[in-house]
Formats: sequence, C-alpha cells, structure tokens
Amino acid sequence: MMKRPMCLLLGCHAVSRLAKPLVPALAALLFAGGGAAQGVNSLGASPLSYASPWGPSAVTVTLPQGGTSITFKSSFEGVGELAIPGVLYKPAGSSKGAVVIVSGGGGWSDGREGHYGRSFSSAGYAVLVIESNGPRGVTNTLIDGAAVSIFDQLQDAYAARKVLVDAGYRSDRIAIMGAGRGGAVALMAADRTFGGQAQGDRRFALAMAVTPSCVLRPRAPQPIAGVFVGFAEKDSLNSIPGCQILAREFAAAGGKIATKVYPGTASGFDGEPIFVRMVHDPRIENFINCSVAVDAGGRATFEGKTFTHSEFAALVGQMKKSCMTHGAFGYTNLTQKANLTLDLIDFLDSNFAP
Repeated sequence: MMKRPMCLLLGCHAVSRLAKPLVPALAALLFAGGGAAQGVNSLGASPLSYASPWGPSAVTVTLPQGGTSITFKSSFEGVGELAIPGVLYKPAGSSKGAVVIVSGGGGWSDGREGHYGRSFSSAGYAVLVIESNGPRGVTNTLIDGAAVSIFDQLQDAYAARKVLVDAGYRSDRIAIMGAGRGGAVALMAADRTFGGQAQGDRRFALAMAVTPSCVLRPRAPQPIAGVFVGFAEKDSLNSIPGCQILAREFAAAGGKIATKVYPGTASGFDGEPIFVRMVHDPRIENFINCSVAVDAGGRATFEGKTFTHSEFAALVGQMKKSCMTHGAFGYTNLTQKANLTLDLIDFLDSNFAP
C-alpha cells in the first residue's frame, strides 16, 4: 500500500505534506474538544446563516486555502460568458500526471472542497476546485435549489476541463469529484445522457461522488467514465436507495462503478471539521423523495411534464409542489471523512496508474 501523507490520516486539515499551519480559527475549534461551534445547537436549528456541515458557514473559512486563486470563462448560449473562480493546487512532491476537478456543491468551503484540494495534492495530483454560485450572485443553493441550474454547474466543469487541457494536462487523465450537489454534477458528467453527442470530446476519465443527490436518473444510461460513489449510512438528505438504483442501471449499461456506505455517518459527514455534533437545519430544501427521468440530450420528465436544460428552475418549481420537503440532519464524522479521503485517493491511484 502506498504510504499516506500524515495530513490525510489526521483528516487532512494541513495544507500539504510540508505541514503548513492550519487556518488558526479552524485549528482552535477543531482541537478544542470537538464541541459544536458557537451558535449551533446539537439536534437543534442553527440561528447562524448556513452554519452547518453542508456548505459555507458564517463561522468558518469559505475560500479554499493552500492553493492559487484563478478565474476562467464559462460560456452559455444566450447569456455570454461568466468568470468562474477556482483554486488551483499543484502536486506536492512527485506528480502523477493527472488532475482532479472538484465541483463545489451548495457552495464551496475550506473545510470540504479545500480539504479535498489539499488531500489530492498531497497524494501527487493537481487539483482545480471551482465554484459556480458566486458568479451568479448566489451564496448557497441549499435553501433554494433553483437558484443555480445544475446544468450550468456541469457546463462550468466542462469549461474547467478545457482550461486544464489547454494548459497541457492530458485529456484522458482528468477526473471530476464533488460532494452533495457537486456529487450530482460528477454523476452527470459520467453519463452521456446529460451532455448530448457534443460530450464526446470533453469527457472525464473518472467521476467521484460523495453523498450525491440522485434525483436526475437517466432513462437509458450511457456510461462514459469510471465512477466511485460514497454514501452516508443515515443520509436524511439524499436517497441511498435511489442512488443504488442508478448505480445498478449504470453497471447494467456497461459502466464501471464502485459504491461504499460509510457506517455511523449522516449527511454532510465530509464537511466542516467544527460541526461534529448532529445539527438540524429546517430551511434546507429536501428532494430525497423526488425522482426525475432524463432522456438522451438531457430532457427531463416529471409528473407528465417535460423540461429542457434551460427550464431547470421550472423543474425544481414543479418538484417543490409535490415531492419536496424541508429540513435535514447532518454532522461531520472526522474518522470516516479521513477513510473516505483515502478511498478516493486509492480509486484515483488504481485507475491512473502509470
């Protein structure tokens, strides 16, 4: 087994194997005894804006740390171009000649997306963390799923891929990864259904999804990437049965997919390290009971109505009227977050072997 950098075994809060210091505020909270952050009640609603393990929080660092901030252009028909922010991490030590794009889910944070950037970098991979909400004037999509189209997030991932290929990275050694909504983006990128025929020249080699939403399910899967999916055992926000159906159908269509359930975990278990007690957020839009069939080209069908890519907000609006509920429970499990991180690196290593 490859020797792991010590930061990974400790939950990967260090910036790299050079043992750069933690962001002081995060370090003090993380090692102060594992209590809940001020303003967050165990098994109670958080009075602070977005104070939860799922995404950006009023009491944590939002911008991923340890890399170099960049921007790149993402084009949209009828809209023009948007400047998308990213944080680029170079491999620490010997490079493995591959790169991982990390798609921010409900909004990026240092404790989750930054963690993955530093972790994969310390294992020898280049990493580009991207964020789709800010350029569209949105802070967080957890309480308004229609605020940013998930198809726009997928387009941002393709634009990031192009930037990397233009910079000299091999097109057949690029992976995409995300947690929560970002995990759903990764699953979409692994199936030609969501990108049409034009997706052939911009495919990813691998897709890694952590606690993804599996609301959008291809009617006839068309696998184009190897996939790893990590589930939380007691996920109250994303449907494990729904994702398992998606995984079986993906495999039946010839796709290569591995799944793993992490015991003792809830939604957001790979999130902010200060949220180690159970938190309930009643504001979160919960689509766990929703299922949308998607045909080739990305046309979605729900309750007898069809929706194109550009009608994503209308699709979400329709789900809000029928299957959507509110609220979710979650907390960060540092032990399983470290185990998950090692599993993701092993998946990369086994598929990107020289």
